[in-house]
Amino acid sequence: MKEPHHLLRETLDGFHILKDEEFERFLAITQHQTFKKKSYLLHQGNYHSGIYFIISGAVGLYEFENGKENFLDFFLKKAFATDLESLSAQKVSKKNLRALSDCETFFIPRNSLLELYNVSHAFERLGRKMLEHIITEQHKFINVIKSLTPQEQYRYIERNRPELLQQVSLKHLASYLGLARETLSRIRAQK
Repeated sequence: MKEPHHLLRETLDGFHILKDEEFERFLAITQHQTFKKKSYLLHQGNYHSGIYFIISGAVGLYEFENGKENFLDFFLKKAFATDLESLSAQKVSKKNLRALSDCETFFIPRNSLLELYNVSHAFERLGRKMLEHIITEQHKFINVIKSLTPQEQYRYIERNRPELLQQVSLKHLASYLGLARETLSRIRAQK
């Protein structure tokens, strides 16, 4: 298994390649954190002050709707987990980020990242590319999924994000797709 900082470096290099000393400076602002299953990385009613880079485990983003958890996204290995609305507007979050399994992360504080932007254009470019990636990822998948029938949704996930089927419970996945758990169970059994 790759060292956590190597996973981060590999991911960041996909956005903008940093020199070794720039990466070390970036790494210096991160905080290595672990979370047990069911722990909150962000609880609604709080401000979201940074971005989590997922080294291992699964994190779910959800809000409560009519007393039920309504899952909006899942973040697995090498993903950036955040409530973008709370982070960018610095508003109290209406959403929760919760560990769906034991997780290992790097936390990237918003203020520290903004300070790096003043140090070098490389950090500014990296931050912009990271933000574009986060926005694109959060909208791309759900927009495709919502246009499909329940059977097509399941097949699409099998083909494009099979790791969700391995790391996210049927209950949480059903919530994300807007289906009853029993419906998703039946679809899965039709294989």
